[in-house]
Amino acid sequence: MQHLAGNQRAALLLFDVLGFSAAEIAAMMDTSTTSVNSALARARRVLAERVPAASQQRTLRKLDDARLREIVTGYATALENGDADALIALLTEDVTWSMPPMPHWYRGLDAVADFAREVPLTRCGSWRHLPTSANGQPAVGSYLRRGGTGPHLPWSIDVLTLRGARIAEITSFVAVTHFPVFGLPDALPPGPGEPVGGPARDAPQAAGAAPAGGASSGSPA
Repeated sequence: MQHLAGNQRAALLLFDVLGFSAAEIAAMMDTSTTSVNSALARARRVLAERVPAASQQRTLRKLDDARLREIVTGYATALENGDADALIALLTEDVTWSMPPMPHWYRGLDAVADFAREVPLTRCGSWRHLPTSANGQPAVGSYLRRGGTGPHLPWSIDVLTLRGARIAEITSFVAVTHFPVFGLPDALPPGPGEPVGGPARDAPQAAGAAPAGGASSGSPA
């Protein structure tokens, strides 16, 4: 995916992983259906030329179900506990974290670790997760609570691409509207030991998901 321009990567992930139509993607990305179809064609051509033949499904078949659950649970638990070391231990050296259709994109362990420490592990609030899958890949529904009380509200569907037993790509599809597609609830109650009372707050706007300065070095312009 690092070989693709930002619009190509976003279009391909929204089309192939989440199953949106070209017209729906065009509306999300504020562009035309023709532009989306062109971006999809270019993305597939680049991947065909540059990506090795080994498929994600082949990687997943080499992992037993227990190990796969352990990786997914480890990812969710690290975010919920604010544990940067536990999260980093799950990642490859060249890991990427993207958030289509937003422009923010981070490549390499240092850049991803800095982003994780700066935003989801510290500034966002309290996380809870539910496991799911997207186009055969492991994924989690991420729920966020801003403030000290109230339920956790939908934030993103995080799709995990593995290489061996480590996470090579995190793709966070940031939108409340994705959750019904996966049969996920519209809220989660507070976790054990968390306060219950108080009104629910809206999840933060997508534009605030990354620190000022946008994508890291190595991201497409």
